[in-house]
Amino acid sequence: MAWSRLRTSAARRTILSSNPRHFACSLSRVPCNVGVRVWEIRDLYPRRRIPRTSMKESWEIRRASLHDVDDLASLCKAAVDPEDYVIEHLEDLVLLGVVHVALDDDRIVGMMHYSPTIDGNAWLGAARTHPRYRRRGVASALIQSFVGLAARSRVHALRLWSSASNPTGMASVKASGFREVARFSRVIRPTDKGSPVVPLPFDMDLVRDVADSAILRLCNGYVPYGRYFVALTPANVHLLASAGAFYRVAGGITVVSRHPEEDSEESIEFGLVAGDAAKVLRGIPAAAGRLGARTVASFLPHDPKLLEAARKAGFEIVPWGKEAVLFERSVEVGPTSYRKRRTFAEIAAGKREGYAALGLLAGKHDHGHTGPHEDRWNP
Repeated sequence: MAWSRLRTSAARRTILSSNPRHFACSLSRVPCNVGVRVWEIRDLYPRRRIPRTSMKESWEIRRASLHDVDDLASLCKAAVDPEDYVIEHLEDLVLLGVVHVALDDDRIVGMMHYSPTIDGNAWLGAARTHPRYRRRGVASALIQSFVGLAARSRVHALRLWSSASNPTGMASVKASGFREVARFSRVIRPTDKGSPVVPLPFDMDLVRDVADSAILRLCNGYVPYGRYFVALTPANVHLLASAGAFYRVAGGITVVSRHPEEDSEESIEFGLVAGDAAKVLRGIPAAAGRLGARTVASFLPHDPKLLEAARKAGFEIVPWGKEAVLFERSVEVGPTSYRKRRTFAEIAAGKREGYAALGLLAGKHDHGHTGPHEDRWNP
């Protein structure tokens, strides 16, 4: 029975695949007693061509230690240049957070830093990839390792920023599940002499001022704090007020932070919260000077009018932060996992009964041989 005859014979086109002797029904996923025309079986299972670009290499990821500082410095020099600002902070990054590295055999080809934020989330920074290993999924592998760390730590969001002038980095971040939430510009200037300023206490007026702020609407409610960004929700307003971070400046509100690993008199970070932006920007240098700093810096919302007001107030835009894009990714946190493997004491206690079993579980508490209650009855 030739295949060509079956195709041309109208009477035989309705022959079903229930005849295994004629049609050798070798596709186990299609039952032989189902009314499927034989020449249609190929259409049920079309071939799929997987492009090579969709297949990423796998990388070994581990946590870095102080023994890796020299290799990390070499990576930064190759990825950026010998003047990379990260190099002088490598020891602090290792000690004050978690640095993961990607390995090609024993060679470090990528790094990224993870640090907890004051609002219970986490910040990713200091991402570096060796030039010969770019576009090979190194950064994505590092991000995924931190997604796992965040999930285990019950951290609900990861944040980072990337420069708008780096389309490759932007594409990599978006491909890793991050979404853009705001854009900022980095500014800096020396401080001035001024009158004393005091932190604002928490009250409902502060919450209302933050909620009604036109400045925060330019950046979706995010402000710089420390080396990261925080969303000014009512809960975080209370948190930052308790930390003494809010100050009244020129009739407006700012959030102020320092970098504890640096000289406390070197620089102060501020974020615009509420008020007349132009007036607050003119008052910030004097307030920062009164707090003991020599320079004051900020990430301002990337708005032309606001940046012009900053320029008139004496601030300069830092080239590397001309347009910083803030990204955020939600982390799915599962239920808390409890230890399921029994300890050796529990295993041994399972072979005994009564106080003898309880005595094994009591540990080293100087109890008698019959259990943890012996001392009570026999002092």
